Order: sequence, then C-alpha cells, then structure tokens
Amino acid sequence: MTSPPSIEFRAAVAPLAALAARYDGRRPDRWAPVPEQLDASIAHDIELAEAGRVARAPLVAELARRFEFPARYLDAILLVPRERFVLPEDLAAAADDTPLPLDRAGHATVSAPHAYLLTYSLLGLVPGDRVLELGTGTGYGAALARRILGPTGHVTSIEIDPALHARAARLLGTRPDGRSDEEAFASSGAGPSDQGASVTLLCGDGRSLAERVLACGRTLPSERPWKVAVTYALTEPPAALEERLADGGALVAPVGAWEGHQELMRVERRQGALLREVHGAVRYVAERGRA
Repeated sequence: MTSPPSIEFRAAVAPLAALAARYDGRRPDRWAPVPEQLDASIAHDIELAEAGRVARAPLVAELARRFEFPARYLDAILLVPRERFVLPEDLAAAADDTPLPLDRAGHATVSAPHAYLLTYSLLGLVPGDRVLELGTGTGYGAALARRILGPTGHVTSIEIDPALHARAARLLGTRPDGRSDEEAFASSGAGPSDQGASVTLLCGDGRSLAERVLACGRTLPSERPWKVAVTYALTEPPAALEERLADGGALVAPVGAWEGHQELMRVERRQGALLREVHGAVRYVAERGRA
C-alpha cells in the first residue's frame, strides 16, 4: 500500500499546485496540440519554475531512498523542469513520480521520473555517451539524458507522432524538420550548450530509423557505441536492433505481449556475444507503427 504524502511533501508541492491554476482552462480541448505561445508562457514563468524545483526536492529524496541512482542522475531530476514537458492541465502533478498522459487514446505519456533513471542506470549512462531513444514524447527523457551526458555526449531521439515531435523540438531548443524519413534522417539540431549534450530529433517509425542509425556505427574512432533506450513496450525482443549493437553497446526495452505482462529487458554486446538480463515487471504504453 502506498504511504500517504508527508506534511513536508504537501508543503513542497502546494506552491506548484497554486501556480498551476494560472494555466487551467486556457484550452477548450486538453488533447489539442499545445500552442507555442502557451509553452513560451510556461517556460518564462519564473515563479512556476522555482515552485517546480522546490516540489521536485522531495521526489529526489524519495528516489535516493528507494534506488541507488548516481548523484548526477538525481541532479537531472531536480534541474530539468518536468512541468514544461507535461500538458498544461497537468502542471500541478508535474513533480509526482507517475506517468502523465499526452494524448486522448493513451498512446503516449511522459513516463514517471524513476522509470527514466532506471533505464539510464541499466544502460550505465556516463558523461560523453551516445544515447539513442525510441519514443521522444515531448522530450523529457531526452532532457534528462542531456543533463546526465554533459556537453561531450549526444542524444538522438525518435518520435512517430509529428505533433509530439514538433513540441519536443520546441521544448528542447531544436528545430523540427517536418520532412520525410529520408530528409529527417539527414537533419539534426543541437540544443543549447548550457543544457549539456547535443540533441538530434527524428520523426518516423522508431525501429526503422533506429536500425539505420545503428547501422552507421561509429563514424569516428573516438565515438562511443550507442546505448539504446526504448520508452514503449515491444511485443518481443527487437532482434534487428540487437544485431546492430556494437561491442560495448547496450539496449534496454520493456518487452511483453500485453500490458499486464511486461518485463524490462537489458541486452549488451560484449566481446561479440549478446548478453541478456531481465529486470522486473513494468508497465509501458504499447509500440506504435508496427503490429
């Protein structure tokens, strides 16, 4: 049974809930694309940003108690403003360790903060790594990874939904391309340097584009192997992606034939062999774009 929120937690999140009321009722349809002007208003709301950071402090303390995440990961949770990446109607819940929906049909969510850190921990992300993310959503996971990887790292993230891709590009400071898969594959955008790693966003089918990214391998001898984070559930292990992992590369994905039976799978290529592990039951939205 989940424990009731402490007095300290309630006190920490109260200012965020109060300020979130500024943005209630601004949209007749909460599932419509978020206007650029509204995202800008939220991003430039200094009081909201500070309230969000204060509200995330108890979350960071709880994650530190429950998990053995590196300090750099917990710092990312504290510093990345999750309130910018949720729907405006969900601002009050932005500091909760729970997934928040991004569409009416339930195809996309901003995952719970601990879920991102669990994946990154299993991948062993450290500064300077290269991360390939399948399922950008609004870009919260990419923003966390960017902080963790630092200015020498790189994040490439793929989103199938053009509206989510466009919003993620806006929130992450990149330029949405809005072009075909072929053109998107050739384009990239770098986020602001003070935010850490550079970011490339692609729009299209996650596995198809990911296979092409991995097929390119290392263009420079100094480049590290890709570490792949899948943010939606696959019905079976992604064999084509696994085969394209370079030595030292790893992949973490939820795998399960139905929502009630998913497990977090980790695959690593080590000295040419693929090593597989299972890390407990999870629940993620299903993959789109393939049966």
